[in-house]
Amino acid sequence: MKNKKRLLIFHPYLATYRIDVYNRLAKDYEVKVILTGHPNEISGLGFNLEKINEQAQFDYHYYNKGRYIGRHLLSTIYFKAIKEFKPDVVLAHEYGLNTLAAICSRYFYKFRLFITCDDSLQMAESYSENRKRLRNFVVKQVDGFLVVSTKTKIYLENLYPKARCKFIYFPIIQDDILLAKKINANRKKAESYSNEYSIGNKKILLYVGRFVSVKNLPLLLKAYAEVKKDDNLLVLVGDGEMKSIVDKMIHELGLEDNILQTGSLYGDDLYAWYYLADFFVLASYQEAFGAVVNEALVGGCFTLVSDHAGAHTLISDGINGYVFKSDDEKDLKKKMILTFDRAKKGGHCSLMPKSFEEFYQDIINGFESK
Repeated sequence: MKNKKRLLIFHPYLATYRIDVYNRLAKDYEVKVILTGHPNEISGLGFNLEKINEQAQFDYHYYNKGRYIGRHLLSTIYFKAIKEFKPDVVLAHEYGLNTLAAICSRYFYKFRLFITCDDSLQMAESYSENRKRLRNFVVKQVDGFLVVSTKTKIYLENLYPKARCKFIYFPIIQDDILLAKKINANRKKAESYSNEYSIGNKKILLYVGRFVSVKNLPLLLKAYAEVKKDDNLLVLVGDGEMKSIVDKMIHELGLEDNILQTGSLYGDDLYAWYYLADFFVLASYQEAFGAVVNEALVGGCFTLVSDHAGAHTLISDGINGYVFKSDDEKDLKKKMILTFDRAKKGGHCSLMPKSFEEFYQDIINGFESK
């Protein structure tokens, strides 16, 4: 049997939206993952890291010995891992110290170097001068970027028309087959939710996320107040620093009978809502991607996404959702009316534009083609 090529990955932490692609890569490569996120950052993620770690089908190590400069670990671990593992391919993360260390290591070791870039178009266009200079340098040194938005991909290709590196579109997604099984396995829990909250035949619009400023919840609530009816319900799954503001707005807008708040939910408790919901909304005015959009689409939810969330590039208007302007309440209201005019979800077929495997093959083609 031919030996697998070796792939070394640098990333801050394992996450629900990374584990599937790492596991898939482990079928084609011998994978080693070095995780260097600051302990405080990792503890505040809200993930069940123990469960995520149990899913890993590859060699991984958390490492935090050294000095942190902001989120970035200053350490020799990057050089040491490259020297000892002898990778054929390195996948580093953005423009941090791990990427710079990998670039320096190419003077001593031969490997292909790619980086993940989790910028939405809005974020890519609004770099500080220092970050622009850093990006200009990195583009000249690496073989490719994995970007989460088609618009970011086009922007970078136009910005660097002579770059030898490839810009590969790979959104932040989970394996749709595995995710669909998790969602569909929670039919009974979804039915219990429906009975507990007396939902009946109401059309459900679902939001999943933190209650923080960038999520643009005031815009969402004000738009929904204009379209609420007895036959629809907005379900807010989440919590956070804006909880008191959200509660106050719900009262002032007279939405108490049309909004259900569940608090933060994870795992099966969350999957049941994807099963039950008909529609989904993400109103963020700044969002690198928005992994919840992938989850909602796999759950068969017709999805409304802000144009400032990277995940809006998964949406084809009128086919699997609508894209609306993040600063335009009237636009969101219009798209909500069109959405609520649709029938309730008739099944649970994925509304993703491509399968996980199709997206994955784009990565492999990028890694292997010269």
